[in-house]
Amino acid sequence: MKRLIILFLCLTCSLMAVAQQENDNTKVKVGVRVGGVGSYYIAPKGQSISLNPSDDYAERSMKIGATAGLSIDIPLTQKLHLQTGLMYSMQRNGEHGFGKDSLFEPKTEYDVDAYIKYRSHHLKLPVMLMYHVSTNPNHFCLGAGVFADFAMGGRLNYSASARPTEGDSYLFEGDFNPYEAGNKYLYYHPTNDPFSQKMLVGNGAYFKRFNLGVSAEIGYNISKFYIGAHLDVGVLNMARPEVCGENYKQRPLDVQVLIGYNIN
Repeated sequence: MKRLIILFLCLTCSLMAVAQQENDNTKVKVGVRVGGVGSYYIAPKGQSISLNPSDDYAERSMKIGATAGLSIDIPLTQKLHLQTGLMYSMQRNGEHGFGKDSLFEPKTEYDVDAYIKYRSHHLKLPVMLMYHVSTNPNHFCLGAGVFADFAMGGRLNYSASARPTEGDSYLFEGDFNPYEAGNKYLYYHPTNDPFSQKMLVGNGAYFKRFNLGVSAEIGYNISKFYIGAHLDVGVLNMARPEVCGENYKQRPLDVQVLIGYNIN
């Protein structure tokens, strides 16, 4: 990953040097982009991560994170451009699972109400073809392409309540990095007893780090400034079935609102 970043920075510096020798209509442009990102996990209705009840219904929610990075615009013709760059994003989303599950020994059926909050950090390398409707300084552009995504890490925060038909109710909570290998634990205790016990819920990484996907973008250039909306849809299942369960499929969807400035 360090080599990838160093190579990207060297490429950026080289392109900026070349750009100084070209005219305004055909020069390579390097810019900065910042904005907000709304993240969501696409999964078939009713499927849930194995931490949630086995006979459940899962609701997913989009939450807002942040993104920032560099953009490189390479003209192929006056109106058709190749756009790439390197973007960092902090992504957040949530999942609410509820239903019935069997816990402890002897087996007792509980009504479980569970909440999961995800936060993850990503590096993205987009490659897009952008069409600029005009060569004037102020104009619309739109395009589509692909991206590669590397998850550097993150946190999964879990909380749940379990209520039996009769007897003690329990509270569960846990917090761990779902991209790292190793044992994953939840801590639980009866609602009327603060003493917690530990429960093993997995012994490997929940999610894969690398993803590929497709992108679309529409924007408006105002001289050196830029305003745009960007969509990324992952095409690979990011969940590891040996840990998350065979029924759980997860593909990320991100919506970004960007503002930018062209450095040169």
